[in-house]
Amino acid sequence: MPEFRSAAVLLAAGASTRLGQSKQLIRLEGESLLHRTARLAVEAGCSPVFVVLGFEAQRMQVELRGLPVEVLTNPQWEEGMGSSLRFGMTALCRHQPQPDSVLVLLCDQPRLTAEHLRELLAAHKEGGGSAITASVYAQRAGVPAIFPARLFPELLASVGDQGAKNLIRAHAVDVQGILWPEGEFDLDRPQDLNRLDGIS
Repeated sequence: MPEFRSAAVLLAAGASTRLGQSKQLIRLEGESLLHRTARLAVEAGCSPVFVVLGFEAQRMQVELRGLPVEVLTNPQWEEGMGSSLRFGMTALCRHQPQPDSVLVLLCDQPRLTAEHLRELLAAHKEGGGSAITASVYAQRAGVPAIFPARLFPELLASVGDQGAKNLIRAHAVDVQGILWPEGEFDLDRPQDLNRLDGIS
């Protein structure tokens, strides 16, 4: 049986206007959230790992030095997350050999661990690899989530600011959920930083 392979697309192009500072550059235990999230995707076994940048891309790119990731700069990042997902998927679909699935993730979930990503990947593989395998928190399915190759065309058609959420919603009957209550905590507003342990 051929080895199951999952790529990853990390969406990190936004300007974090509601937070008031770049969430990508917030440091947790001495490591930026951008570097940390990309590192976790690599440690979980994803390959290739694409990181989509936009806002202050050159400044962000420095944070990814030393990681085996492919850095992409989306010139239309201001159109929203859907634009960056489309940009990342375009690069992924040019990659050979084609992966069996793609893990879509963001860098504003500071409780993310490589263990959770491995759990998602294992569940996706054990489930036959044809369903969406999504994290479940706050009573809904969301990212990080794994999408099978059959849905790559729909990811390539992403628009607006919803990213992968619309696709998860549209295929709700095909979603395999993995409970991850820690996912409810993300960095969106300044007060969220007060709940972040180990910030530097």
